[in-house]
Amino acid sequence: MTSGEFNLEWARAILAALAECGVEEVEIAPGSRSAPLVLAAQTLPAINVRVHLDERCAGFFAVGYGRSHLGPAAIVTTSGTAVANLLPAVVEADLSDVPMIVVSADRPPAMRGADANQTIVQPGIFGECVRFEADLPLPSVQGLRAAGPRSVIEVVRRAARQAMGPPGGPVHLNVPFDKPLQPESREELKPGGTGADVPPNLTAVAEAIERGDADAPGSWEGGRRARGRDQDTLLAFRLETARRPLLVAGPVTDPGLDGPAVVRFAIHTGVPVLADPLSGARFERGLGDPGTAPVLGAYDHYLRDPELLRRLRPDLIVRIGRTPTSEVLEAALATWHQATQVVIDDGAHRKDHQGLAQHYLHASAGRVLARLADGADGDPPPRPPWARTWMEIEAAAWSAIEDDHADADHEGAYAAATLRALPPGATLFASSSMPVRDVDAYGRPAPRDVQVLGNRGASGIDGIVSSVMGCAGGGAGPVVGLIGDIALYHDMNGLLAARDKELNVVFVLVDNDGGGIFHMLPIRDFEPAFTPYFATPHGLDFRHAARLHRLRFTDAATPDELETAVAAAVRRAGTEIIRVRTDRERNRVSHERTRARVARRVHELMNREET
Repeated sequence: MTSGEFNLEWARAILAALAECGVEEVEIAPGSRSAPLVLAAQTLPAINVRVHLDERCAGFFAVGYGRSHLGPAAIVTTSGTAVANLLPAVVEADLSDVPMIVVSADRPPAMRGADANQTIVQPGIFGECVRFEADLPLPSVQGLRAAGPRSVIEVVRRAARQAMGPPGGPVHLNVPFDKPLQPESREELKPGGTGADVPPNLTAVAEAIERGDADAPGSWEGGRRARGRDQDTLLAFRLETARRPLLVAGPVTDPGLDGPAVVRFAIHTGVPVLADPLSGARFERGLGDPGTAPVLGAYDHYLRDPELLRRLRPDLIVRIGRTPTSEVLEAALATWHQATQVVIDDGAHRKDHQGLAQHYLHASAGRVLARLADGADGDPPPRPPWARTWMEIEAAAWSAIEDDHADADHEGAYAAATLRALPPGATLFASSSMPVRDVDAYGRPAPRDVQVLGNRGASGIDGIVSSVMGCAGGGAGPVVGLIGDIALYHDMNGLLAARDKELNVVFVLVDNDGGGIFHMLPIRDFEPAFTPYFATPHGLDFRHAARLHRLRFTDAATPDELETAVAAAVRRAGTEIIRVRTDRERNRVSHERTRARVARRVHELMNREET
């Protein structure tokens, strides 16, 4: 067997082990050193292969895929800076507990630090952002013998288990290859084949795994969740004795698990829920008729009022998920620091950066809340005055917001129109920066059976286009991406994935010619530096980007036009872009006008109750 054939068998063993662990998707970025992995992927029918010309796009496509599929995609890259380009996506996957497997090809270890072309130190390049990493030996019988009988397939399977979790997250397998990188004969590349003369040591490794020599998956997870169950009784007691309990549901990794559990908990306990749009609870179909469940979403408007914050002060706050999208709600949690705060979380990173939690339950939030709901009485309890107050304020706020609909000149109206246009089973991916904040502030809770996702781990605007495409690739669909112009510009290369006509994606492009979020911050008053360095107008017409990628491109001038356009677009196959043009300063003023109207309406309600 030549070294080229051995390279192929080595690569095939790695990818086959991943496939056996449930990996169904491989994202490939072009390069020479990764040739054995690329050729091997073509021989494995169980794996779907996609090609990305930009490693950053491949990485964020895998993030989106992992969010919707809840299983990891593997990313194959060549050596050098190709690997470094994956770091932003790895960071997002790490902080969001999204499964991902990086398989980076490398030069032989002897070339590191020796001025070899396209060679950097790849082992450890992702630092603490990966759950597991391994620098595999060079493919050879001698390498197998030196590394031990469990060296290759067991390491790969261990990496897959760590990626899948729970909690899920990124892992890194670095795979060096020496030349020749390809076999002498194309016969080795027949789909479904295992190749001839598989090295006996490699076969022995596979057989050892099949005998069950590997560690049983999930043992780490079981220990953490067991501790969570032991504390269910304590949490139930605190909920029963609290006079003003509150549940804050932030962005979660698995909204399909946690969202329904939150809604059931709210219905069966009567505890008010402040539901982030990425919590899975805001648009869960179990909500029933408006007002049935105390699941609230207008808090970003009315929790700005210090007097209302005082009147709504809870004595117990249960928190799940990551930090809320709303900075107003985040500030309220700090204002309510005298309340007992309990975090339920089984993720890889602590979710309490303000240091407010007195109790931290290492458990699955969805499962804990489901058990608490099951333990409550069969019929929903009468709504207590505490919950009734929250719901009355919420209704007043939405009444004011919707009264403003006709003359609203802000981007929140376009976010709300996009949500209204979604059919059952659709996914909205809200970009970081203003889009996700607008969905948070203007997306009214309703039994919609739609899923809202976003990259709120590191909350960057990089990779949004590719993440949206990856969601569609992971099985979500149709998918609508609500994205700003800077975010689209940042990841225009991700539009190349639209070559796959089976990906049903509609991008709603909110184009305000710059960074609109900075107009919401005090820095807006610091001209002449503000406009060129923060607002950063670019003057680009994204119609040309659509034409380059052969995508349908239309404009919508009003929220009603956008709603009609999105409703039609999601029924069509393929990918397209719908643009709405807004003005940054008018957007800010209109937001403030709506918030003022909400404040007046809520104060009128409070004054009526006092009299």
